[in-house]
Amino acid sequence: MLRFLTGLAALTLLAAPAAMADDEADIIAAMDEVYAVISGPVGEARDFDHMRTLFLPNASMGAVGPGPDGNGRGRVITLEDYIERNGSWLSDNGFTETATRNQVEVFGEIAYLRSAYEGYNGATGELILTGVNFVTFFKIEGEWKVASLLWRQQSDDWPVEAAFD
Repeated sequence: MLRFLTGLAALTLLAAPAAMADDEADIIAAMDEVYAVISGPVGEARDFDHMRTLFLPNASMGAVGPGPDGNGRGRVITLEDYIERNGSWLSDNGFTETATRNQVEVFGEIAYLRSAYEGYNGATGELILTGVNFVTFFKIEGEWKVASLLWRQQSDDWPVEAAFD
């Protein structure tokens, strides 16, 4: 019996890192889908119905920054607020956002992703912003869903590299 339990424990320890690696890949793939939904050329409608499937109901989003006095400012909004505020702009102007670096931490059904990004003007291809998304995910019924997504653009005081270990 002891030999059986020792073998079972060893199998469990071997399976955990493989499962965690799968989870990390799934989380990065889910975030890549978020980037893909908001990205596209001028005049292309975004698939916000698909975006809604990537987020939990009542998920929060928001941008933060230093504010004019350096004390910080930001706004937390819902996914629907984001779509209402940005949907037309994304299509009218074209915009592409891609990950340049990801770091994932998983604890059971909770995950945290830091994803550095670059954003490009859809008409000119010019790099117009860089920053970091801080994203929490919950694994619900086998799928990783965004619970919250906060972003901050890079600044002289806070370069992208400062967000990563």
